[in-house]
Amino acid sequence: MTKGNSTVCPPSDMILLSGLWANEIDIEVLSEFLFPVLIMQTSVILALTRFLAYALKPFGQPRVVAELIGGILLGPAAFGKLTYNSASAENAGSPRTSVVKPLYRFLFPPTSYTLIEAIGFLGLIYYVFLVAVELDVKVFRVMGRKVMAIAMASLTLPLLATAATVAVFGLPAPMANNSYKASGTEQAAFVLLLSFALSITAFPILARLLAELKIPNPEVGQVVLPSALVGDVVSWLLLALCFALIGPGDKAAAHEYLAPFWMVLAAACLVLVCLYMVRPLLEWTLRQMPEGEPVNNVYMGLVLIFVLGAALASSTVGFHPVFGALVLGLAVPKGPLTTTLIERLDDFVIGFMLPFLIVGCGLKADVASLMRPEGNEPTHYVFWLGCIVVVATLAKVAGCMIISSFYSMPRSQGLSLGILMNTMGPAQAIILNMGKSEKVNSPPFLTVSLASSPGVFNQKIYALLVVTSVISTALVSPLVTALDRKCRGPAIYKQRNLELSRRDSDLRLVACVHTVRNVPSVISLLQLSNPTHDSPLLVSAVHLVELTGRTPPMLIVHEVGAIGTLTRRNTDNAPPDLVHSEPIISAFEKYQQHAGCVTLQALTAVSAYSSMHEDICTIAADHQATLIVLPFHKLLTVDGEMEVINPAIRAVNQGVLTNAPCSVGILVDRGLGEHGKFANAGHHTPLHVAILFFGGPDDREALMYGRRFLEQPGVVLTVVRFLPSYEAEAPAAAPAVWPAKVDRLWDDECIRDFRLQFGDNASVSYTDKVVSDSSATVAAIQSMGSIYDFYVVGRASGGGSPLVVGMTEFTDFPELGPIGDLLVSSDMGVMVSVLVMQQYVEERMG
Repeated sequence: MTKGNSTVCPPSDMILLSGLWANEIDIEVLSEFLFPVLIMQTSVILALTRFLAYALKPFGQPRVVAELIGGILLGPAAFGKLTYNSASAENAGSPRTSVVKPLYRFLFPPTSYTLIEAIGFLGLIYYVFLVAVELDVKVFRVMGRKVMAIAMASLTLPLLATAATVAVFGLPAPMANNSYKASGTEQAAFVLLLSFALSITAFPILARLLAELKIPNPEVGQVVLPSALVGDVVSWLLLALCFALIGPGDKAAAHEYLAPFWMVLAAACLVLVCLYMVRPLLEWTLRQMPEGEPVNNVYMGLVLIFVLGAALASSTVGFHPVFGALVLGLAVPKGPLTTTLIERLDDFVIGFMLPFLIVGCGLKADVASLMRPEGNEPTHYVFWLGCIVVVATLAKVAGCMIISSFYSMPRSQGLSLGILMNTMGPAQAIILNMGKSEKVNSPPFLTVSLASSPGVFNQKIYALLVVTSVISTALVSPLVTALDRKCRGPAIYKQRNLELSRRDSDLRLVACVHTVRNVPSVISLLQLSNPTHDSPLLVSAVHLVELTGRTPPMLIVHEVGAIGTLTRRNTDNAPPDLVHSEPIISAFEKYQQHAGCVTLQALTAVSAYSSMHEDICTIAADHQATLIVLPFHKLLTVDGEMEVINPAIRAVNQGVLTNAPCSVGILVDRGLGEHGKFANAGHHTPLHVAILFFGGPDDREALMYGRRFLEQPGVVLTVVRFLPSYEAEAPAAAPAVWPAKVDRLWDDECIRDFRLQFGDNASVSYTDKVVSDSSATVAAIQSMGSIYDFYVVGRASGGGSPLVVGMTEFTDFPELGPIGDLLVSSDMGVMVSVLVMQQYVEERMG
């Protein structure tokens, strides 16, 4: 309820409703009780923002955009226009009359504003704490001055540009009472708050943007995230300083002129307490936990209490409460505690509490006020404010481009950095609330008391800054995506498949693994690939890690040296799978040392499964790969059954097959990893490899890759060409359909060349198998049984050949093709490993 111009809390008996039927009260009474109102508001806010987030997700928009739009829609500009008819009586016993009332006041009565802001404010405190917890100072040792330079340029340059533009335009501060006659101190506060609001970058919001954008250039992703993180931390420090300068305080008094000094001293004491008392206490408590055990809930509760205590202490000494949360977050020891804090608090804080803050900002924004002049507003005032926003945005982009050029980064990367650093988040919401508060007071050292002055932001400029936050953040995704596509363009190189590659050239191969269990079979395949001095092997070993929680997407390039000396990022805060990269990369490194003629580049790609195929294709294009090797989504268990690693891996493989810039091989490991010994000279047990050739580009690719196996001792290769019988070549099976005339000529030439080159090799055998239809094909393959250990086949074997027609209708795994699917099915009766090849054909990929 309201008294005069102030909002007061309702009496204690108006928290909970006693029941609609108790005293025959009207449904409108709900709006007078805080708890029912809070339940309705929470339901509406979460439902609307989640719906908007879902609707905007195809456009790559972050959740903060949906929350800001949701706040605007629930505010005076949209929801405030809705009304309802209420039946009320002036006096007891008098007849009821219909009265039109605003629906906005029913759902958001004045008594609830304070509660909405309090919940959002508490979420903001924990949000800033989580941001500080994720800050790892060790990360900046690698990137050094570049990160600091970009962060400072993107913060200071737009701040100075905004202040200078306001001075040049002579723009007066718009007071909350629609007066544009501000005192000198009020004008200074307006310039400071406006400049700061247009200068900061939100790291967590940017991390979510990058998760959806999936910027292929690793350098941009590696630089922009720590730069935004530094800028975010510095922004909160400056925000605390702003509160110290224009924050609480009533009328000036002589003894209060030393207040700033005491505030700074008290803040320094708070920092020392967090670093030298709280941090050692947390370290001691963590040492009491058994190693490998999850963090105790008691310790979690202790940290959460410390956060509130630090926020309260910061507010008590005169700084903003988020300053205390920030300092404590930096002081928390990195390790299992920080990982647990993020895992348990992240979703609740950002998904439930923080929307109250963001939506609360939108609720206060009357967008319609931008279209109507009020009071003694100067001519074209909104237009000039818009020009200032554009200047600040361009200044931030310019700052990033200047620094990037200084460090010899391409212009396109500098432009992308500038666009990404224009992302806005909750910090703007706090600044907007500062400027729109009913009273903006000044410490006594500013010599002018503003105790009775209205806020320096009126409804118009507040609405403009909210709209600016929505637009600037929403434009990041489409602009960066379009810029990256334009600058990258299509990958241009010739050796995209084995058939068209020179035999004396290097073989560039991207080997992907998801778990340690994928490694032995992939390394066995690399051994079979037979690297030589004439045809060395260039391997990009990629450990694929699922993006989870707040972990930003990243591409980590490991420096491969001696075993155990991999240069990698600090993994204390890394997801568990990222820590598992070390044994995977070490295994590939050991293979490189023993194989010879192998150049290894080790990478860890952290991304969501929905976009992981894009990362693989980008890595292949950047390395001009000829072949991508993917593990099948099932692995052999100790009891001989095939178990699914993760169903999402299958979608990743299908995405790579569709979009790959080169040939692709899917490796089904059912014992090949145990055959690494067969490739070693002197071993008595040979490895029997069979290539099933039906014709077509994929089968020719399988044959071209299989011929590399022959140089390895202990490998026995058999090529089985399936040919249709005379009846299968009847006119009904039109030669123009299967096989195409030119394709048949290429098949014949490929087989002829293979037989001429390896016909005298005792380890090679060739046979023609004539069959009439697909049933005969299945029977012929099943008859091979366990003769062979490893099969290499084409995915689209024979195309529309009558030898495979009908088999596709019964395939369980279309990504393997009809023959590959048959070989891994239970119908074979034996466990054999299979490599399914798909040749890169420009027409097919186009």
